[in-house]
Amino acid sequence: MFTVLAMSVRTLLNLDDTRDCARQVAAALQVGDVVLLDGPLGAGKTTFTKAIVDALGGDQAAVASPTFTLLHQYQATLPIVHVDAYRLSGPGDLDGLGFSELAAEAVALIEWAERVAAAFTGHASVWRVRLAHAANGQRTVEIEPPARCAATWNEPPAIVAAEAVIPGVPAAPAAPAAIITIPADADGRDPLTKSYLLDHRLTCAAHTLSWPWLIAALPLTTAGGVLACRYHGTGEGLTLLGDWPAFLLGAAAGAVVLSAIGSIRRLTRPTLLPIAQEAWLATLLVALLYVVFYDPLIGLGVVTALLCSVYLGAIGFRLLALLLGGRRGLHSEALDEPAGGWPLYTVLVPLYREKAVARNILAALNRLDYPRDKLDVKFLLEADDPDTLPALQAAGIPSWAEVVVVPHAQPKTKPRACNHGLQRARGEFLVIFDAEDRPEPDQLKQAVLAFRTQPAKVVCLQAQLAYHNHRQNLLTRWFAMEYNVWFRRYLPGLARLGVPIPLGGTSNHFRLTELQALGGWDPFNVTEDCDLGVRLHLLGHRTALLDSTTWEEANSVTGNWLRQRSRWLKGYFVTHVVWGRRPLWLAWRLGPWALGGFLLSVLLVPLLAATNLILWGYATLYATLVAIDLAHGYRLWSILAERDWSNERLSWPMWFSGPLEDPLFSRLSQIFFIASIVLLAGNLAFIVIAGLSGRRPGQRGVWPAALLLPAYWLLISIAAWKGLWQAMVKPHYWEKTIHGLDQDKTGT
Repeated sequence: MFTVLAMSVRTLLNLDDTRDCARQVAAALQVGDVVLLDGPLGAGKTTFTKAIVDALGGDQAAVASPTFTLLHQYQATLPIVHVDAYRLSGPGDLDGLGFSELAAEAVALIEWAERVAAAFTGHASVWRVRLAHAANGQRTVEIEPPARCAATWNEPPAIVAAEAVIPGVPAAPAAPAAIITIPADADGRDPLTKSYLLDHRLTCAAHTLSWPWLIAALPLTTAGGVLACRYHGTGEGLTLLGDWPAFLLGAAAGAVVLSAIGSIRRLTRPTLLPIAQEAWLATLLVALLYVVFYDPLIGLGVVTALLCSVYLGAIGFRLLALLLGGRRGLHSEALDEPAGGWPLYTVLVPLYREKAVARNILAALNRLDYPRDKLDVKFLLEADDPDTLPALQAAGIPSWAEVVVVPHAQPKTKPRACNHGLQRARGEFLVIFDAEDRPEPDQLKQAVLAFRTQPAKVVCLQAQLAYHNHRQNLLTRWFAMEYNVWFRRYLPGLARLGVPIPLGGTSNHFRLTELQALGGWDPFNVTEDCDLGVRLHLLGHRTALLDSTTWEEANSVTGNWLRQRSRWLKGYFVTHVVWGRRPLWLAWRLGPWALGGFLLSVLLVPLLAATNLILWGYATLYATLVAIDLAHGYRLWSILAERDWSNERLSWPMWFSGPLEDPLFSRLSQIFFIASIVLLAGNLAFIVIAGLSGRRPGQRGVWPAALLLPAYWLLISIAAWKGLWQAMVKPHYWEKTIHGLDQDKTGT
């Protein structure tokens, strides 16, 4: 072992010597320490930094290159702040990075430290590390420890190995990991997917909307309205259709008849799907078209009234959930081993074309504080992915893991792969981690202890998800805020409201037997997590929130983000289509309160996101015209509430009153005006909530991004339109999210 003496210069023969030296430093570090690393280019400062991060249980592969990053944070046994001072002009620039606040609760590593060294004069917890090139091509290092370590530094404390060794956890045996390849059937299909389709045809997303029935329903429901007007309406000729109550009731009767026809067909052929959803969707379209053509003004009022009602309901529900949320999830301060020992835990890791981050997930799993002989890890790969398996093997697959290669078949989705892992699972509990995940080391133990304290009906625990690269750009700040609000306030609020919880795509912990009884995940649904959350609730199971965090990579590229978000919104819409096939059955099983929660938290998420683009476009146009009129000297109230009889203004009034106005139209305009103010206030409230609740401890730079949230909502609207279009034309298509974009381009 290479030994470092205080205030001495030593020769580093190779990279292993550099790493050993850094690990000895890491073993003596504590919160508040600052490590100042100096030396010329290529002397090994970044190698030294990576070795310290690795020794502290962090992910050395995530250490950013000094060329590209000024300040970076890493999650480890001790929080780490890493600063590149190369481009800093002096000590004062550290304050602009928020260094002091972060470093007070972490270990700070500063490269090119001579530029800011004056800031640490007299600091009691400073390590000075000077690396240099030797004449023989080797390197030298000089380490000056802080005063508290000077007396004992000649006998450095025990070193943490590269692969964390946890007291009480047996070392993994050296046997190679198993690789299981599952073949397709004789038809080239996935046998497990075929079996799922046969067992769950009514609740499977293999088929979404029936376009033939929807198209056929449009003339049939229209005919029902015409017949109702003919036999029960008043008037003659074309005026006969002016009896709008008769027309709407007749169209609804047509939908009932069509639904009955579908039910009769299913009596003779049970494999057929219900068509009630298509019938009622056609009725809604016919009714809206009829009202618009019957009287465009009234039609516009009806559509506006519906939108206002839906928006007010959605905003009120969201605010209520956010108000009730915020409670801390399940958490154990003492991680005492339960009676009978720690149970076997299955960990599913679906990977597809994840060569760039394969090493990272292995490092994250190595850091789990759980007995290795109680881990059942399964890497789930696709047969047409030639790169991920070699990347895993090069990084070193531990013996407590196995690789499962699923058949080359459709649909090529994450839930299809997870079902193969579920079929081979051996644990009492099961969790999913994605390729870029960095779960907190004690998360499995926290989940076990939480399950032990909960009633049997709690079969799922949702851990918190957060982003480690929130400072990368504006998009990652928005994304991080959204996730923080969603997992720290919104989902806990839904749990308290007693409505179905749309699960996150990772860090879901399950009781294995109950998950197997459910049949696993829908392989045709691109948001299998949301679908499974609804299915759990329908069967009387419940989901609780776990106060443990899995750190992920926030999408930092707009195109990549749009692909991911459009898939999520498409999946939410498809989930509603699947469970809305039998609306009466769904209402009976959920009850009115949970049904309302399902509609507001699943269906309206993509629909309102898409509608926002139209409404904000209208609002932007109106605000622009009002601004122009204001510039020409008109008063705001006269613009909003007085008719322009001379037609000189560009804008139009929103509030109609006075003896010359139609009383009904006047009242409606006033209601809509007030509703518009309420909607605007609701959106402002969401901005304030995001600013206040969207920041986790230690995260900086969030509040300014909250002020720009409307631009983020615009991106979500664009993704919603894309997702809804794909739901119509290719509902099972899984757009791949590219990971590893938080890393620099030099491979460091």
